[in-house]
Amino acid sequence: MSAKTQRYKTVLRQYEQIRQQKEHEWKKRIQYIYSLCPRLEEIETEIALTSIKIARMVLEKPQNSKELAMQLQQSTLKLQKEKAQLLAEYAIDKKALEMEYVCNDCQDTGYIGTQQCHCMKQKLMDIAYQQSNIQQIIQKENFDTFDFRYYSQTIDPQEGWSPQQSIKKIFHTCMDFCENFDITFQNLLLYGSTGLGKTFLCNCIAKELLDKGKTVLYVTAGQLFRMIEKQRFDKTEEEPPEDMMEDLLFVDLLIIDDLGTEFGTILSSSELFHIINSRLLTKKPVIISTNLSPDNLIHQYSDRVVSRIVGTYTTLKFFGEDIRVKKKFHHTSP
Repeated sequence: MSAKTQRYKTVLRQYEQIRQQKEHEWKKRIQYIYSLCPRLEEIETEIALTSIKIARMVLEKPQNSKELAMQLQQSTLKLQKEKAQLLAEYAIDKKALEMEYVCNDCQDTGYIGTQQCHCMKQKLMDIAYQQSNIQQIIQKENFDTFDFRYYSQTIDPQEGWSPQQSIKKIFHTCMDFCENFDITFQNLLLYGSTGLGKTFLCNCIAKELLDKGKTVLYVTAGQLFRMIEKQRFDKTEEEPPEDMMEDLLFVDLLIIDDLGTEFGTILSSSELFHIINSRLLTKKPVIISTNLSPDNLIHQYSDRVVSRIVGTYTTLKFFGEDIRVKKKFHHTSP
């Protein structure tokens, strides 16, 4: 069995477990509601039986179909009106009677019609690239939990403004990126020293877009190039390289974290250009974070790679003191 087939079967099992859990919760909730108000159960039964009864009568007397349809409509409206009154009387939300889904778009089947739902695409990527841990990370690192207080308000004479003023502008640029994701094509380059919040903001963007139903592939530069080299040189790999490259090229958003920390090769530079250039041509956004300045990137990558990044990406410079150190000191202080 190929790796791709195994991942697909794993995801289908996950959907089956989700549906079983949601159905169990729904049945338990319905039983409780009906115990509070038995008449609600009677109404649901009457509505179902009325529809069956009218359908049978239409088959027997098709010439009276219009009249029978009107009877059905009037009878159903009467029952629905009584149902609404009971729900209000018992302070029950009408949605409590309905099945809940983790994904309303595909109703936890993984498919919308014959097409894979965005949630299935994301699940397949999470398994393929072992990115499921990002789901836990983004619960802590998101726009709601970003804290500006760790950034100094002292004006940096070289930059002309304070780290806090700068990060607030960067923060709003990242929020605008998410808000206008479907409207304006944009790529982002986040650069600056370590511990200034670049990865945190990448996680913020990832969560915001995942919540909007977009597919997001988040990899470090080291992970990215190791995957490419494994697919290129590992002849025991069952899955064809095209499957991995398809995700890299066509996922809604590709985030490459810590660019420049990997061991650079001619292959990595060539593949990076291919990914960046291909996504640029198809207007698929990329976010890159790096500790290197645009001027220093050229020492590790080819001129054409840096030209694509600097020429087509919105550059966001991070500066100031290491936020990680401040946070660690803050949490350990008495």
